[in-house]
Amino acid sequence: EVLAEPASAWRRALPQVLASTIKNLLLLDLGMTLGYATIVIPALLEGKDEKGLVFTKEQASWFGNIIFACQPIGSIASGMVLEPLGRKYAMMCVNIPHIIGWFIFYTASSTTAIFAAAIILGMGIGFMEAPIITYVGEICEPRLRGTLTSYSSLFASFGLVFIFGLGNLVDWRTAAGISIALPILTIIALSQVPETPMWLLGHYRERDAEKSLMWLRGWVTAAAVSKELAELKAYAEEARRKQKKDVAAYDNPAYNPEPEFDGVLDRIKDFFRPAMLRPLMLIVGFFFFSNFTGVLATRPYMVMVIEKLKMPINPYRATVVFGSIGFIGTVLCMATIALFRKRPIALTSLLVCSLCAFSLAVTPRGFLNGWLSFLFYSLLTFFTLFGAVGLVWTLVSEVFPFRGRSQASGLVAAVSYIFNFISTKTFISLEQWLGLESLFGVYGTISLFGCAFLYWRLPETEGISLRDIERTYMKKKLK
Repeated sequence: EVLAEPASAWRRALPQVLASTIKNLLLLDLGMTLGYATIVIPALLEGKDEKGLVFTKEQASWFGNIIFACQPIGSIASGMVLEPLGRKYAMMCVNIPHIIGWFIFYTASSTTAIFAAAIILGMGIGFMEAPIITYVGEICEPRLRGTLTSYSSLFASFGLVFIFGLGNLVDWRTAAGISIALPILTIIALSQVPETPMWLLGHYRERDAEKSLMWLRGWVTAAAVSKELAELKAYAEEARRKQKKDVAAYDNPAYNPEPEFDGVLDRIKDFFRPAMLRPLMLIVGFFFFSNFTGVLATRPYMVMVIEKLKMPINPYRATVVFGSIGFIGTVLCMATIALFRKRPIALTSLLVCSLCAFSLAVTPRGFLNGWLSFLFYSLLTFFTLFGAVGLVWTLVSEVFPFRGRSQASGLVAAVSYIFNFISTKTFISLEQWLGLESLFGVYGTISLFGCAFLYWRLPETEGISLRDIERTYMKKKLK
């Protein structure tokens, strides 16, 4: 049924949730990709592959993090094709390397093929970041922005749980074969959602933008969205005339009439203004600390960590347990973010992560049959996903100013992948050099510094308009 009047709040929200859910299938694939190394590495280190493939420890170290090393390449490529292709078709195209990557894993007959598949999937993950972040920002009303951004994290966490579960039921090759179905399904589903109205207006497709807005605002008639469309159209025309307007004049952050610059140097200079540089430093710092709590660094080697800490649970089943704990943390982050607010959640989470890592450092292996180590690692996983990883991506969509948000989002995403690469690549070497317990002590120290960093640098953004957040960073001093 098509409404001639503005829809109810529930009906307006439904298509935005539906479009976000379909978009989040990409994040489900992302989570499966990130967790896949956890089921491949122990199988190949122990020589359990039916085709006789074997990993050395050095190869396992590289395989555990090569995906993160290749993601920045995909992020850069994404920025070049996002504007001409559009958000929708960019998200559809990113499934192609995932289909290829999963197929190569399924048929791999050499370690070279395995690494090639990991490189392809890594670049595919990097490619998807910009369209995902941009799409959800451009289709959602401000009242739904925070919830639907947090909602995205659920799919990445569930992807981890799902691939860990597959690893307990089937071998790593069969898991890859099953995974091929997801990107195919995602392409079909994405074909049913509209392109963002803002991108369409920016490409002189007013009628298509109107149809998109009618779909996204509750399947209503053109008359019901005429006011919002007129406002968006006016700002699109101003952007094309290079007119700089006060972005506060329009309260919907989904559209950003960015000014055009004369050259690359002007864009670089614009990047160093306080309103951009201060949130950039915050997010880069937050990404660093969230990658070094000890959870993301140990994820590809989780089976080995569980065995060394002598936890009283089958290592392969434990991957599902810890994946589920992380998923619960992500769910609770989304459910409680409005109640507890972002700043207290972030500070509390990093403090608890620090305490848990220190506890793992001093707990003797096998103490109380390993249950104490299991408890501390469970809490470390929960609070990392609840307040560190769970919050930082939400902040990316909030703290950057309208002008330059897309470039800044792509940059910090690439930086995050670099940190993830460093944390996973150095784990085995540091574990051999320091020992597992001492390494958890290092992670605990980093988390403690992270708590102090966020105490001084992280403002509260929950319930605050994007305009006021930007003004916070334009002040000479942050309170």
